[in-house]
Amino acid sequence: MKILEHRFCIQILRFAFASVFVYAGVLKLGSPQNFADSIATFAIIPSHYINFVAISLPPFEILAGLAAMAGIQRRSAILGLTATTFVFILALGAAIIRGIPVDCGCFGSGKSSASAAWIALGRDFILFAVGLLLYRSELSKIGLPPEIKRDDDIQSNVAEKKQ
Repeated sequence: MKILEHRFCIQILRFAFASVFVYAGVLKLGSPQNFADSIATFAIIPSHYINFVAISLPPFEILAGLAAMAGIQRRSAILGLTATTFVFILALGAAIIRGIPVDCGCFGSGKSSASAAWIALGRDFILFAVGLLLYRSELSKIGLPPEIKRDDDIQSNVAEKKQ
């Protein structure tokens, strides 16, 4: 895991992570009705909010992705995108559990199917893990408050006490 702490690796991961959201946001922005239809298939948002979500989520993804790339409020942008991914995971998981074949609408519209939902769920888990790693990396740059100790700090303290 030391390679994932390397500055260059973190920069590549951050750019890739943010690029996924910028790309997805641009695709959704180009076809808001198709995205609204994809949202509706999940059957978890009241119908009068679907258009609002379909119109507001793509600009958020684009702006947060660009901010994460450019370093403008990077920590907040990464946290926002990671939280958004968590919501996607919950929505996909709920659809899978309820047996609803969905098209996540992540990268434009496609055919609704159970296998597409599982693939999207797997992709979202990967994005979520990368987002957590990037957010942790951002926290380590600012330094954690004394009351919050990282695992490796705790382990080194335990090793020192044994000696």
